[in-house]
Amino acid sequence: MRSIVIMCFLFSSTTVSGRLLLYSDNVFIGCLDCISTIPDSVCNFQGPYGKLTSLKSIWNNKSEYGNSDSLKSPWSGSTRGPTMMDENGTVFGWFQINPEGGYTQSKKLNDLYKSVNGDLAQVRNLFCKD
Repeated sequence: MRSIVIMCFLFSSTTVSGRLLLYSDNVFIGCLDCISTIPDSVCNFQGPYGKLTSLKSIWNNKSEYGNSDSLKSPWSGSTRGPTMMDENGTVFGWFQINPEGGYTQSKKLNDLYKSVNGDLAQVRNLFCKD
């Protein structure tokens, strides 16, 4: 799944410069396309952005960034969610599951989310699988 996200940006009209970062209300909540050994990666299962119990993790269903009731979460169904931007501040949209929100991979992310009944541990494992 992560490779789908990366491919989407490789073929978009605006190219990503450096890492693809997630922010919510100007709070950094992880690197979306970083390999799992990078501390900032959402796929570093021991790091502050990839751990299931971290307060800044999109995978923690009890945090404001992972709870489906929070508009700061990609799982809320809102047309907004965490902002995706590169290191130069170029915004590429919102990382969220609502296909009407403008993120080209929202339907696939939503299908993945629904296929595991919203179990974020499973979503994380599938999303971070290379």
